[in-house]
Amino acid sequence: MPDDIPLPTRDIAFELLRFLKVPYQVRRHSLKVSEKALELAEKITKDNINLDLVEIGALLHDVGRSKTHGFKHGIIGGKILRERGFPKELARICETHILGGLDKDDTNNVGLPQKDYLPQTLEEKIICLADKLIAGTKEVSIEQRFEKWFSKYGKTEILIKSKERVQSIQEEIASLI
Repeated sequence: MPDDIPLPTRDIAFELLRFLKVPYQVRRHSLKVSEKALELAEKITKDNINLDLVEIGALLHDVGRSKTHGFKHGIIGGKILRERGFPKELARICETHILGGLDKDDTNNVGLPQKDYLPQTLEEKIICLADKLIAGTKEVSIEQRFEKWFSKYGKTEILIKSKERVQSIQEEIASLI
């Protein structure tokens, strides 16, 4: 890791999720997201991917759900990991996986601190995409994921932008295979 803070092991990541009382179904979801993220990452041949960061980042991406299931869970997750001395890369994964990432306008509209929370690194993008491809513990298409959200919340501007961002991430990752 660039800041020389080692990544936690799988066991430490699971233990943290249990200790913080992240709901069982969210832990199961995180395990499936981790499996999907590794599957995506291992197919990439045109770039170097930190597979350990992908695995642990995906396991911990929803750690903020120990406090809330709303939009703030990404920022809360980042804060939890920073406070515990985990690498900043893991905190960024928490912060950037919401929808397809959130820009300053999005954050303003959902009551978050006005800042860009868009996935930038390939590892962040892989986990963001894998999270959208796993609904609960079932694999779904981007179309299925967003149709469910559209029917539940309406075809809002933020969801339409999110779908476009996720599709763009999916295309970028496909171009690296």
